[in-house]
Amino acid sequence: MKLSENLKRIRKENNLSQEQLAEQLGVSRQSVSKWESGQSYPEMDKVLLICKLYNFNMDELMNENVKEVNETKQSKINMNKYIDDFFEFITKTVDMLSSMTFKQKLKCVIEQCMIALFLYLGILVVGYIGSIVVIGVFGNLPNGIYHFIRDSILQPVYIILSMILAITVFLHIFKIRYLDYYEIVKAEDLPENDKPDDANTEKNVQSLEKQKILLEKKQEKVIIRDPEHSQSRFLNGIIRMVLWFVKFMAAWIALGVALSLVCFVVLLVLSFLFVKTGLVFLGAFLGLLAAISIHLIILELVYHFIISKKSKKAHMAISFMIALIVGGISIGMMVIGSTKFNIVKDANLNHDLEEVFEVPMTENLIIEHYRDMEYIESDLANVKIVVKHSKLHDVKIIQESETVDLYFMEDDTKIMETIRDVIDDINHKEIRNYDGPIIQVYASKENIEKMKQNTRTRKEQKEQELVDELNARIDELEIENIDLENQVYEKEILLEAQDAELQEKQDEIERISQEM
Repeated sequence: MKLSENLKRIRKENNLSQEQLAEQLGVSRQSVSKWESGQSYPEMDKVLLICKLYNFNMDELMNENVKEVNETKQSKINMNKYIDDFFEFITKTVDMLSSMTFKQKLKCVIEQCMIALFLYLGILVVGYIGSIVVIGVFGNLPNGIYHFIRDSILQPVYIILSMILAITVFLHIFKIRYLDYYEIVKAEDLPENDKPDDANTEKNVQSLEKQKILLEKKQEKVIIRDPEHSQSRFLNGIIRMVLWFVKFMAAWIALGVALSLVCFVVLLVLSFLFVKTGLVFLGAFLGLLAAISIHLIILELVYHFIISKKSKKAHMAISFMIALIVGGISIGMMVIGSTKFNIVKDANLNHDLEEVFEVPMTENLIIEHYRDMEYIESDLANVKIVVKHSKLHDVKIIQESETVDLYFMEDDTKIMETIRDVIDDINHKEIRNYDGPIIQVYASKENIEKMKQNTRTRKEQKEQELVDELNARIDELEIENIDLENQVYEKEILLEAQDAELQEKQDEIERISQEM
């Protein structure tokens, strides 16, 4: 049945009708029809003729699937082409280097070393930038997971891909810079001296004659030529893989640029909140438009690169330069506009409320808060605490024993009101102090020194408590370590006893077997 199926497949793959195949084989169409339907078989001479015409042997035609045979042959041919091309690359390189002068070889080596150095520096720079990106993306993960992703996944992948890319670029530059531009020319390869038709042709012929005389003395010479730019097959696959990887990375860059573009668009809309600032608003508006334009140009370039579409580089370069010029103008306008702003002294938006607390002075009094406090000398017998804060905060004081704690609790309902106040200040071209709450402690000089000393003593006590806690933990770990060592020692003794018992049993078995 294989023969009939193979005959039909051969005929269809070669776009032949039954009449055309019958004509090639010197038989009737009915005979070919019967062979394909399996009603009869061709004579041996016809089988041999089919094998000769379509490059099959008799076993393949009679017993195998010719489609699979063709695919196998094509695969072998392609693999052989890659191997042949690889060896041709090596052979051509060796031939070229052996034919070059020492000066040409030295120039070639120096140039390749410089290319390799630049590629290495490029890999280092990209790797450094990539490490920063990795820290930003995965830095918040647990330490073990972060190091696993960085050291076990991303770093090996980057090293492998960067090495493949560097080797591919290095070999490709070497090929197009030297192998494609050098050939060995002998004197007999130059054209014969034909009769010139004009003065220019006569000059050309004279030049060729001089080249022939020189080549006859040196026999052969390596010269630069301008050949057809053919790609090496064994590099094509690597180049494609690297190109797809570069496009994949470009897509990720485009995603980051797109997110940045969204942020700039949001800022552009928010800039209208400061429209009353005049030049500052106009400068910010133009600057944001320039930034958005640059983002769009980058996205267009990346898009054209990914889909391998030719972009209008001149138009995009002009647009980019215009955007940079507009950006520079916007910065200048913002600087000029900011000179019109007034710094409002003795006015603090975040300190518009003031609360006063008075606490009795004791021997070990301590005032604790996460912010710095300002101590002010006074004639007060007790201690007065003045807190200046904004409407965003509610202040609460808690005194336990001889420790006073200050707490600030935010009022979420006042956030939008505070934002409106800040925007209103900027639109009125005023700059205020937007620092956090201020804490002032009024007391006598003696009491201030005593409170500071109490604070230092408390800090030292806490540090000592931490040291004691760590020492206690070390002692516990040492005890646990001793217990573990004892357990290991007991296990070793038990294992030795079991080994001795096992050895005695083996000796007993051997003794009994010898007696038997």
